[in-house]
Amino acid sequence: MIGKIHDVSGNKIFASCDKSLVGKTIITDDFEIYFSESFYGDRLLSKEEILKYIDSCHSANIFGEKVCNLLLEEKIIVKESIIYIEKIPHVQIYKV
Repeated sequence: MIGKIHDVSGNKIFASCDKSLVGKTIITDDFEIYFSESFYGDRLLSKEEILKYIDSCHSANIFGEKVCNLLLEEKIIVKESIIYIEKIPHVQIYKV
């Protein structure tokens, strides 16, 4: 699992995905998603680092089975919050 914090006008956005997705593109009828290192990062993160970033961010953009399963196990998300885009699990987290 990899991830990266982005600071957008003072709001921290955490982007994370399974390492195996980097460099791939999902193409649907409506949109394309490219899993770039510039957005998702290039450094492998430990479970503890991912949880720390999730805790400190304002929102998160998450893709992949490994990272979604981690968030399920830690009860940060519920199964019903996961959508699948071309069979890849995706969840967004917003803190209010």
